[in-house]
Amino acid sequence: MSRARRTSPKQLSGSGMCGRLTLPLILACLQTACAADAGSGSPASLARRPAVAHVYAGTVERNQSIASRITGITYPYHVYLPEGYASSGRRYPVIYATDGQWNFGSFSRILDQRRKAVILVSIEQGGPDRREVDYTEDGARAYGRFLREELAPLVEARYRSAGPRSFTGTSYGALLGAILLSREDVTKPFFSNYLLFDGAFWGLSSASVADEELRLTASPHLPVKLLLTTASAPGNVNDVLAYEARYKSRAYVGLMIRRQDFNVAHNNVARPSFEWAVDLID
Repeated sequence: MSRARRTSPKQLSGSGMCGRLTLPLILACLQTACAADAGSGSPASLARRPAVAHVYAGTVERNQSIASRITGITYPYHVYLPEGYASSGRRYPVIYATDGQWNFGSFSRILDQRRKAVILVSIEQGGPDRREVDYTEDGARAYGRFLREELAPLVEARYRSAGPRSFTGTSYGALLGAILLSREDVTKPFFSNYLLFDGAFWGLSSASVADEELRLTASPHLPVKLLLTTASAPGNVNDVLAYEARYKSRAYVGLMIRRQDFNVAHNNVARPSFEWAVDLID
């Protein structure tokens, strides 16, 4: 069982590797770095250059919040509006992304760099480890109602939105997406695109699998794009493959499934997955 399966995923920093280096390796690294700097002939190269801040062509609205009557939790959220939104007069599709406390910055920059004509609404978890309730079997039903009945109506009244909605989730967020998909409306799906990245699908219960089967029995029509990714260094590869195979084995009409593997660790899969997936959605 991989670490991704045993624990709730957290964002990791790159500094952890330094703590595992032995003293000889540290000295070797320092010698190599000094040699490289000396060879550059530039005193400025001796200091670490700060990362260049991204200058948005679109607009970022951070630190808004919504108090849910359904879950009893207040959720911070952030919004990205594409370039030209203020003057275009047009309406835009919306991407609803979980784990905004980690992913809003990278996701919004990706959309901005691509000049993607889409609104991003990135929802943070409502307090420490709240995702372990809302994104899992315990709270997914209530959280799904919060998305459909409270957050989406608020967003779509405040901003000019139209067209397909997309749901994006990583790990437990992808688990939530799988649960929502298993209960999608048989007449018209609420989310037209499900972007599920290295999903913790080991958390799906037999009841959720039964919901998938009931949904198929109610209607074989499922006009949805299901975009799956896996992290293979390590990640939830086997669970994602089993989930993909189960959906492919059913005779859904209108369902499109695509999957991409990334040779990254589980906690680093969100950014490359989003970069790949955003070009495939309507």
